[in-house]
Amino acid sequence: MTRDDLYEVAFRYKKAALWRKLWDNDVFAVRLKSGKVGYISIMGKNGEYNALGLYIGEEGFGSYRVIANAGYTGSEFKDHELLLKQRCLQLALEGKEDLLPDEVTEVRDYAKKNGIKLSGKNAYPQFIKYEPDYHPWKVKTEDDMESLYEAASAAILLAEELEKTSPAELGIDNINQFTAKVPLFEVKGDKLIASGLVDLPGDLEEKYDYVKADNEILLASVKKLPKKGIWETELLRMMEPVQDDPEEAPYYPLLLLVVESKSGYMLPVPMVSGPEIDQQELLQEYVKGWKMQGCYPKELRCRDERTYALLKDICEKTEVKVRIYEKEMPMLDEAEEALLEDTLGDDPEEAMNQFADIIDMILNMSKSELKMIPKPMIEELKMMMDHDIFPNDIATELKEKLKGI
Repeated sequence: MTRDDLYEVAFRYKKAALWRKLWDNDVFAVRLKSGKVGYISIMGKNGEYNALGLYIGEEGFGSYRVIANAGYTGSEFKDHELLLKQRCLQLALEGKEDLLPDEVTEVRDYAKKNGIKLSGKNAYPQFIKYEPDYHPWKVKTEDDMESLYEAASAAILLAEELEKTSPAELGIDNINQFTAKVPLFEVKGDKLIASGLVDLPGDLEEKYDYVKADNEILLASVKKLPKKGIWETELLRMMEPVQDDPEEAPYYPLLLLVVESKSGYMLPVPMVSGPEIDQQELLQEYVKGWKMQGCYPKELRCRDERTYALLKDICEKTEVKVRIYEKEMPMLDEAEEALLEDTLGDDPEEAMNQFADIIDMILNMSKSELKMIPKPMIEELKMMMDHDIFPNDIATELKEKLKGI
């Protein structure tokens, strides 16, 4: 259950309407009772999303920087993952349709008990926790509730101060990537005390530890496989969340997408369950995928450093050329687009067009190129020919093309 005093301060925050006086990049800081510094962004002046965002410490505000500095990457998966890097607490003012049923019940019970009328736009307070790679979820812990309570209390007192003065006179101004300090306040009793300036944390640096492949049985199981083809790969954060426990926040699982560079055939590597990467489990699933195909890559082209850090060691120990590939990887792009659009399920006509393109490409391959196609794909094509899936002329041409492969 959400603390009653958190609802009480939320309704007072709504009445204070600090968003009418500050923009979301008019960031200021508050010293919390825990001793930590909370950086506060007030959203709502543009008339859209209305919330108080609390970013605690370097990691918290570093995530604000990531969102603020994010540009369009050209990849929907990467843009989606950038938005999932946020680490903050929010007191949001929403319509009832934006809340979970139990949140609506809680707000209504509190309002009825305290004679509050829930009417107008953004009438329902909601307390949300954002953690990297998780879906935003209800604030639950005592520490998080206390931090939000203190931040909202400070915001209410600041709104009172701004009735008498301007943000600029208090040192509050728009921040940008070059801003080094912001004003720091403390709440003492019912007073907001200015405590000078505090450093504004910089950008978070992404670092990836190289994953060691130390399982000798795992390594031996693929060393004997014949090496075929150049494959393109990227570790992706999926677009749809998964929830293992209805009481816990849903998370966005990871998928290692591995695609043959000529045929577009995808290696069957399942998504990793759980919010955190179990890197050794992922390597095991990666190896299982190759064993199912009965082949192993000659070369692996990684989209980015994260993917490269995962696969570098296992590739080197199994004598596979591996590198970060900065040129275009059209088959990987097509596979990602298919994942996004769920083409096979949503548009049968488009799926058939794509399948026709693959058959046409196979018919135009040389014998050496055909030998690079994974064995299961060849077997599936032959099975389809045996079951008269293809028109007679296409089936005859395919049989001739695949003879001896």
